[in-house]
Amino acid sequence: MAKTYYAEGRQVAYVVRGLFILGGLAIYLNIPGLHWGYFFAILFGSVVLGEIFGGMWTRKRRQAKKARKST
Repeated sequence: MAKTYYAEGRQVAYVVRGLFILGGLAIYLNIPGLHWGYFFAILFGSVVLGEIFGGMWTRKRRQAKKARKST
């Protein structure tokens, strides 16, 4: 695992981003006739959601450590 919470959050973001991209591409390729704009929207949305989930993960881990230290 990563040495810092930031690095751990980046790893989570990369994994989530990859999963969202694979899932989105599977949906895009299984629905015939979709406009190519959806392809780029799926890629962009996957990156944004991955970053959001990575940030949420990091914030949650830091707050949990603060709660453990204060008790």
